[in-house]
Amino acid sequence: MGLALEPDLEETEDDLPVDRALRRVVLWNGAAVLLPTLAIAVLVWRHRALTDDGTIFLRTVRQILAGNGPVLNASERVEANTSTLWQWLLVLFGAVVPGDLGFTAVVAGLVLTTAGVAIALDATRRLYTAGGPCRLVPAAVLVLLAVPVFWDFATGGLDTGLGTLWLGGCWWLLVRLYTRPGARGRAGCAVWYGLGVLVRPDFAIVTVVFLVGAWMVLRPSPRRAALYLAIGGALPIGYEIFRAGYYGLVVPLPALTKEAGDSETGRGVRYLWDFTEPVALYVPAVLFGGLLAAWLVHSRPNTRRPVVVLTPVVAALLTCAYVVRLGGDYMHGRMLLPAVFLALLPGLLVPATRWMGLLAAATAVWALAVAGPWHAAAYHDNDASLTVRVRDSDIGITGSAHADRIGDWTIAFPGLRAAVAAGLAADRPVLVRLRPDGWPSMLLPLGPGHGRSRVSVPGGFLGVTGELVPLDQYIVEVWGLANTVGAHLEYTPGADRKWPGHRKLIDDVWLLALELDPAVTTVSAEFPGVTPQALAAARHTLGCGDLRELLDSTRAPLTVSRFVRNLVGALDRTTLRIPRDPFAAERKFCDMR
Repeated sequence: MGLALEPDLEETEDDLPVDRALRRVVLWNGAAVLLPTLAIAVLVWRHRALTDDGTIFLRTVRQILAGNGPVLNASERVEANTSTLWQWLLVLFGAVVPGDLGFTAVVAGLVLTTAGVAIALDATRRLYTAGGPCRLVPAAVLVLLAVPVFWDFATGGLDTGLGTLWLGGCWWLLVRLYTRPGARGRAGCAVWYGLGVLVRPDFAIVTVVFLVGAWMVLRPSPRRAALYLAIGGALPIGYEIFRAGYYGLVVPLPALTKEAGDSETGRGVRYLWDFTEPVALYVPAVLFGGLLAAWLVHSRPNTRRPVVVLTPVVAALLTCAYVVRLGGDYMHGRMLLPAVFLALLPGLLVPATRWMGLLAAATAVWALAVAGPWHAAAYHDNDASLTVRVRDSDIGITGSAHADRIGDWTIAFPGLRAAVAAGLAADRPVLVRLRPDGWPSMLLPLGPGHGRSRVSVPGGFLGVTGELVPLDQYIVEVWGLANTVGAHLEYTPGADRKWPGHRKLIDDVWLLALELDPAVTTVSAEFPGVTPQALAAARHTLGCGDLRELLDSTRAPLTVSRFVRNLVGALDRTTLRIPRDPFAAERKFCDMR
């Protein structure tokens, strides 16, 4: 027995230095993944806060939990949220997690963001160590640690954390397909990629690019590729059928309001510059762009590794181009975060060679220069910007650096609370008229269009309004993001001076035609330009042709026949536009020539 053990003992002793060296590399690379992930978690937690837009999800979630369906108002089927999957995840969290739903959304955003970054770092580690063990050092991940916008939106109650997790998962799965082409789970990969459009509609771009990248890595047969496409498309196609039948449209209402098919490249370029200039984001772009170009020149031909590396970069460029073409958003940097994250994925970690080490060191110098409190431009509003620094704005509104609960927001709007209370206390159903400072100015008789609702309140801050107005009462969304008629109006004259996505402010004449008691034909001087003739024309138009059908698609009882009619006519309704001039609209929809 002793003789038999000697060869094994000798081999073990010979292998000890190798095992120790390999163990050190594994531990080193584990730290390279873990430490940046922990740093991201700390920064996100230190910047935790809800945004008003994030609380819009919460009203829909509460309506679902109350049994009223995925709606903003119980009497109207309107899809107010662009992220379907985030909405339903919040429903799940709300059903099982006790306490403040807003804080639950904040914590969920933190967890999902941290998980997404960790998964992405692990995928990059796997990519570089697939050919053998090597030490890695943090590089492009330092960009995430240096850009405050990334921390700000991670816990805003929006879908940013979910988007980070989905993008990180896409990268991890692609690397796995490359490093372990024979492994199982390809159907699951197809399902994950197919979820993109449910995370955000514009993530359809990323889905297509990653599907192409996966196909180029695997080269499946046409039959198997078709099978994967069918598996990946089953859930989004199924939900699209539900959306068209339930809401009567083929896109969420905010996508219609923002005219996602239009082009405003000049504004989009300005949006891109507003994001990159304060933190000199062009510096790491040049550094890593140069590295990528040099690597492609010297990479071996006829290999699939460049496909893996280029897939997220191409997705980033196309996503950025789409945002620029669309004109950006009113929130500083938010719409560009997915493109930045995608572009950084192949370089989150890099091998600890001399040249790669210099790249990581240069990135670290840039990060230190722009990330600290000594670089105020990265943190504070710029009066020349077309965008809003949401964190600064929210701190000013709520008076709190961590407004991470619903009550932190509702307490900041005493005028709106008073308006809701006054409306509910009125002796008849009323439409609340708000002053510019948010306090009620008058109560107008409300029409019968909202069933048992006793009060109808305009929601400038839609999320806060949704928390203050009871679920069985009605909110008039004035920006057109969750207002059927408002979303279909043509752009406001002078819309180039308004925030992107907020240029369909509903005119008083249409608001009154929808909400006011039909017996009232003359309104006060507080509604300049709303003549009795214009109000009568708007009311007449709402009962005519396609516009009447548009309202019925959201307000008529959802029978089987109504669902089918909604489904069949969804595309036509999506392309329908209403002239702002009620007389022009009357001529268009009521066939008055």
